[in-house]
Amino acid sequence: MNKNLFRKMLGASLIAMISINTVGCASGQAAEAQSSVKDTQKGSNQEGDLIELEFWYSWQDKVAENNQELTEKFNETVGKENNIRITAEYQGSYDELHTKLKSAFIANEQPAISVMEIASIKSFADAGMIEPLENYISDEKESNFLPGLMDNSYVEGKLYGVPYLRSTPIFYYNKTLFDQAGITSAPTNWEELASTSKQLESIGVKGFGFLNDIWHFEAYTQGNGGNIVNADETEAIFNQEPAVEAVEFLKEGIEKYNFKYYSGNNASDTRTTEIMNQKIGMWVNSTGSLNNTLDIAKQNGYEIGTAFIPCGKEYSVPTGGCNIVMTSKLTDEEKEAAALFINFMTEEEQVVYSHKKTGYLPTTISSTTHPEIEALYESTPQFKVAVDQLQYGHGRPMNKAYGEAYNVYINALDQIFTTDVKVQDTLDKAAMEATKLLQESK
Repeated sequence: MNKNLFRKMLGASLIAMISINTVGCASGQAAEAQSSVKDTQKGSNQEGDLIELEFWYSWQDKVAENNQELTEKFNETVGKENNIRITAEYQGSYDELHTKLKSAFIANEQPAISVMEIASIKSFADAGMIEPLENYISDEKESNFLPGLMDNSYVEGKLYGVPYLRSTPIFYYNKTLFDQAGITSAPTNWEELASTSKQLESIGVKGFGFLNDIWHFEAYTQGNGGNIVNADETEAIFNQEPAVEAVEFLKEGIEKYNFKYYSGNNASDTRTTEIMNQKIGMWVNSTGSLNNTLDIAKQNGYEIGTAFIPCGKEYSVPTGGCNIVMTSKLTDEEKEAAALFINFMTEEEQVVYSHKKTGYLPTTISSTTHPEIEALYESTPQFKVAVDQLQYGHGRPMNKAYGEAYNVYINALDQIFTTDVKVQDTLDKAAMEATKLLQESK
């Protein structure tokens, strides 16, 4: 099918996506649109065999609910019109999904569509496992995605994934504890973060609780004018002054300013429990955790605030989350079906629904002024913080050895925060090892 015909077919199909199940309800306009789909798609798969495809996704709770609900919405609307049925299947964390996807390719059992953590797009594209999307995404649609989310969508100038459940880390704080300690506003810089954390000590709780999470350390370092790797991703620079200052600030925070470092395999779960039990007052986490965090706070009788991540020198934040991709071992008919699903999942109605459901970012320019989004921000301003912070957003490194390189870094960080090793010497040694990995992969 040529690109122009596909886009006409797609445009007619997507008008018909007002839900007839749990996400929304059908209307006369939708019925007219579905009639238009039939007229446009003569010769398509409407009278052929049912096309059944798998969609793989990560994470549970509201993210899983979102994926399952929107997949069912597709099946009842666009899928029904085109004799397509998609099955959404949970595959664990991003790392677990990526590992399973590689194994599935070897066994020739890969799904047609998958989410993919943004920093991994290049590795899968270079391996020939995912399909370029230029022929399936219109120029108008491509230009409607928020620019701050597009850095990790391209490989060698080709579009390989489009933003789906995208996020940034944001700053969370317990407003109830702030009120008890007489704190009137969220900290904006490191000096204020230290003093606010110390002030929370007066009511018997820890102030800033942090994890050894590479995404968070990208944010801390970039917020101090530095980075983890250089511009062409061939050298680890987390031993340079801006990054070293970030680490020294956090280490000093443990010693002097009532910070708490969570380490070990269950660090995130431990911190979550202490957040729920109001044992810490401030932390950094994904905006994709916002709805769950608000729900837990409501159930336990406290209030949550959100803010930009306090910076050393300037606001800066890495984007994260997943793009949605098409795998490469599909027939032309399966590619067309997969493309309909990808376009459906990234259309405005679905973008708005996902944002409200999960707290992940709205991914398109047009969705940010949607009436439902404006109403949400009026009633729950915590949602708007990540969108406003996105003006300082950028992509993540895509060197295929970055995962190995940052593991060297976070292992060094754990040593620094739990022992008396010298910060600079430890980071210098780790940077040499990480640089070797980055250069070998180029």
